[in-house]
Amino acid sequence: MSMIAAIRSEFTKIITLRSVWVITFILLGAGLFFHYLSVGGFLEKLTTIDENGMHWFFRRPIDAELDFYSTIGVAIFNPGILFPLLGATIAGAEFRTGQLGVSLLAVPSRTKMVISKIIATTLYTLGIGIGYAVMSLVTAYLMVKDWQPDLLWSPGVFLQILGGIFFLVVITLITLGFTIITRRTLLGILIMGGFIGVTMTRIIALLSTAMDALTPISAARNFLLQDTAMPVVGPDFTSSNLTGGVVLMLWLIGVITFSLILMKRRDAR
Repeated sequence: MSMIAAIRSEFTKIITLRSVWVITFILLGAGLFFHYLSVGGFLEKLTTIDENGMHWFFRRPIDAELDFYSTIGVAIFNPGILFPLLGATIAGAEFRTGQLGVSLLAVPSRTKMVISKIIATTLYTLGIGIGYAVMSLVTAYLMVKDWQPDLLWSPGVFLQILGGIFFLVVITLITLGFTIITRRTLLGILIMGGFIGVTMTRIIALLSTAMDALTPISAARNFLLQDTAMPVVGPDFTSSNLTGGVVLMLWLIGVITFSLILMKRRDAR
C-alpha cells in the first residue's frame, strides 16, 4: 500500500469512529465557550480604558492592545488542554478494538502505519484548528470593532492564532504517542492529565523552575501565553517563548520516535 493510500485509510478510520466525533463536538463546544467568555471579559475591561490605552485589571494598569493579543492566545490555550482526549482516542482505537493486527495486514510496515496515523491525526486536528481560527477571528472582531478595528488585521492576531493551532496539533500528537507506547487510551489521557496538573498546581515549579520548563504543558504555556510586557496572571512563566517552543518540539519528536521503536518491537496483539 502506498503512503497516500495508507494516510487515506488512517483518516477514514478516524472519521468513522463515533468516539472521535463526540470528542470533536466537545472540543468545538469548549472552544466556543472560552471564546465567548473572552469577548465578555475583554469588553468589560475596556470600560476602564484611559487616554493612554491602558485599562485596569487586577487593580493595575495594563496595555489594552497587548492584553487583546494575550486574550486571543488564552482563548485557544484553555480549551486546548482538552485535546489530549482526541489523540488518546485516535491511537487507542487500534488497541481497544483489537484492530492493530488487521491494520498490519493492510499496511505490513509498522513504521509506515504509525507515520500515516500521525499525518492523518495532524490533518484532522488542523481541521478543528481551522474552526478555532474562525472563532478567534470572530472573537477578535467583536472585541475591537468599536475600539480599534484595524487591530483585527495586525500580525499579532495571526501569530497568536498560528501559535495556538501549533499547540493544538503538537499536544494531540504527543498524547497519541503516549497512547501508542502504553497501548491504553486511559493511560495516554492520565499521563497528559498529570502534566497539566503539575503545571497548574506548580508542584514542580516550587522545586525547580528549570525542571518545570521541561514539562510539555508548561513549555506550551511559556511558548503561547508569555509576553514580557504584560504582568503575569496565574502561575509564573519558567522559560522564554523560544525555549518553550523548542521544548515542546523535543517532546513531540522524542515521544513519537519512542512510539515508533516500540511499535516495531512489540507483537500485534
